[in-house]
Amino acid sequence: MFFNSGIFTSSTTTTATTNNTLHSLNDTSVCHPLLLAQGNKSEVGLCDDHVSARVIAAVVLMVHTCLLVVSFGGLVYKLVKLSKNQSSQKVNFLTLARNPTLIVIGCSVGYACTFVMCTRILIGRKSYPCFIFTLVYYFCIPWIAGTTLLRFIRLIVLSWLNSVKMRIGKRELLHVTEKDMLLVDAKQSTGSNMTSLSTSGFSGSQTSVASSTNTLTRGSSYSLRMEDIFKLPKDTDVAATGDMQDEDVILKKDTLLQSFEKGRLIELLRFSVSSKFIYLFYGIITFIHVSIYLIIGGIDYYNFVNGIKTSSTNSRQAFVVDTYIFSPGGCGTGSYNTNIFISFLAIYAAFGALFAIIALLMKKDIWFVKIEIGFLSLNWIFFALLYGIPSLFSQITTLVDYYFPWVMTILFGCIADLIMSCFVPVFIYQKVDRGKRDMEIELASSNNSKEDNVIRKILTNSKWNALFLQFSEKSFASEDVMMWHAVEQFKKVTSEKLRIELFLKICDTYLRIGAPLELNIPRKDFGVPEIMALYTSLRASRQLSNKGNSPTTVTLPPTTSVSVFRTEVSEKSAISPTILVAPNIFDRVQICCEHNMLDNYTRFEAIYSKQLASELNITSSR
Repeated sequence: MFFNSGIFTSSTTTTATTNNTLHSLNDTSVCHPLLLAQGNKSEVGLCDDHVSARVIAAVVLMVHTCLLVVSFGGLVYKLVKLSKNQSSQKVNFLTLARNPTLIVIGCSVGYACTFVMCTRILIGRKSYPCFIFTLVYYFCIPWIAGTTLLRFIRLIVLSWLNSVKMRIGKRELLHVTEKDMLLVDAKQSTGSNMTSLSTSGFSGSQTSVASSTNTLTRGSSYSLRMEDIFKLPKDTDVAATGDMQDEDVILKKDTLLQSFEKGRLIELLRFSVSSKFIYLFYGIITFIHVSIYLIIGGIDYYNFVNGIKTSSTNSRQAFVVDTYIFSPGGCGTGSYNTNIFISFLAIYAAFGALFAIIALLMKKDIWFVKIEIGFLSLNWIFFALLYGIPSLFSQITTLVDYYFPWVMTILFGCIADLIMSCFVPVFIYQKVDRGKRDMEIELASSNNSKEDNVIRKILTNSKWNALFLQFSEKSFASEDVMMWHAVEQFKKVTSEKLRIELFLKICDTYLRIGAPLELNIPRKDFGVPEIMALYTSLRASRQLSNKGNSPTTVTLPPTTSVSVFRTEVSEKSAISPTILVAPNIFDRVQICCEHNMLDNYTRFEAIYSKQLASELNITSSR
């Protein structure tokens, strides 16, 4: 009796196992009945791919690979070409408003998704290693969304950085110029009581200075006021005193907020648009999601080994179906993995919406970065909805997916992202303009005193200077325009003490390594080391004076063919020399700034060509 009972129990178990096996091979929740009728079998939550699916995967992978190779090849070629032409200082679409590191990493992670998803279909979903598929599955959203977030952040920070630079440049130049105006007024009021001989001598010296300045500027009639240059208010917060002398001129010290703005804030903003920040951002994302992947994979493996998954009434209530995440074989995603995917999407979408709103409030740039980010955002919104909404219907996941892999909608988004973020900037935006080369020749040969080059015509005109400064601000390259005007103001300063103060301000603001508005110029080619040597000497002399010591000698750099400074004996002391900075010390740097403006000018001219021709007699170079 017991023997017959044992036989019956064994037979029942075998029958149940057979039924479960048959059910797992004919699971209609995985394979549509039409596929099962064609002889397909469901295993590990997957059905067999149709030939059309493999053909589509092969075509998509080939197209994406070709686009990536061509785009990266063009990017490398253009970057090498730009580096060789560094002396021309051409501002470009690839290294200023955009970061090559972000372009390469952003396009590479999209290609990684395409490569894994397509090879999984080509090899066979049931055979493709589960641990590779799930790793990319867990990283797909963080990679793509993280790249989009970085683009938003970069645009926002670039706009903030440019605004801070504009404030600093205006403030630093305004302080010195106001002091010079007050000093001139004071001297003029005092000079009314002087003798006619003194007046005649003073006028003669002023005429000599004016003549020297005109010669240095090569004929440029620079008469713009500070409010004309930067649209500043005419009233000042500096009280004029009628008896002001050179010794009484003391520049305003920076407040704590201004010092923070010139120091820590500028450093933080620069770091946020640097390649180091991009590496750090991707590193943090990688660490977080690798940790999540390992934790979930460990839990899933524990459940699989201990039979917890097989005892579940619904095998799809798991991370992967009928196997484990670290499996070297194939696997289909379970409901838990889908929930994690949706959670990642919701978190990154929330951050993306926040930064997108802030980015939309930023000023429009001339490098098409804001337009590019807008198109890329719409691209991902469209393809995410195209993938997500149909995936809610079982006919798509159990039938259509095996003829046309529905994940291809995401891969189409990756290809479109590559085209808009790399291919278009490299092959369409970054072009060599022949007119720009003619402009460079004109700048190099513009030495006659009768006719200024076109950039000087614009910069010395109040209306067009304001428009060009706004245009340069939108191009994230306002430093050269502001430095050019700072040099012009430097040449106009009449007080030797104020000239030294403005010299130090210009070096601190534009030429010092790590300066808030540091110029991107070949330093050795334009005499910057000699200028900074004088700057160091003046700073050292001032520190000794502040300590109560009166230095009798100052170490000076060797002079060049262009006299960058001179020393004279003070009337008060024949022993202590006073360093007098020559007005032409920044001339070579100013010429370099004009070269740097060429790229902005070509686009500026394209917009205002008719008005420039009629008002300033500037003909198009195209």
